Amino acid sequence: PTVTFTSFATWNSGDPVYVEESADASFSSGATLLATLSGWGYSLPMPVTYTAGVGRYLRLRFMSDMYNTRSGFDASWSVRRSTGCLACDTGTYQDTLGREACVPCPAGNYSGAVGASTCVTCPAGSYS
Repeated sequence: PTVTFTSFATWNSGDPVYVEESADASFSSGATLLATLSGWGYSLPMPVTYTAGVGRYLRLRFMSDMYNTRSGFDASWSVRRSTGCLACDTGTYQDTLGREACVPCPAGNYSGAVGASTCVTCPAGSYS
């Protein structure tokens, strides 16, 4: 996915916006910070675009301090999802049409090809 800010401004440094990406949609495995948009009277040259890596998810977190009595930011943006399907990397698979993420092969299994729909059991004398 891609997010493009077409306008953006913050009112003070206590009102940051975090642009993050993660390997899973729930962000339970952690997040990589792509940008922190913050500062008194902070504005960006427009438009500015952030894109998550292949097979990754994008999250925007708008924060405001408790002392601010008005909206801490003024922004407008658009989100564009990837078009088309993406192949799963080796070591992962996806056996259900329409899903947005690939699943790691379970222990003792592997997928040696990009775009696998199943994992294969490791031969005797090997492991994964």
